[in-house]
Amino acid sequence: MYVGVIHHISDPEGFEAAEDKALEQGLPAHVQLPIHAATPDHTTGICIWQGDSVDAVRELVESVVGPFSTNEYLELEVHGLP
Repeated sequence: MYVGVIHHISDPEGFEAAEDKALEQGLPAHVQLPIHAATPDHTTGICIWQGDSVDAVRELVESVVGPFSTNEYLELEVHGLP
């Protein structure tokens, strides 16, 4: 399933550092992050995840960037991705 996450980022530097570290370490096998993007000032981010469930994605995202942002989670129907 695809899960959209809208990040309202309160600490752009902390968010970016946590995201970079998590991506360098590698994501768990049960999730993929085909799309991640941010506004130029990095106060808003939008990601499209692929995972087992909204809860599985929420658990991972909150453990990594939760301290730096308030996050909204949406189950998505996505067209154009494999």
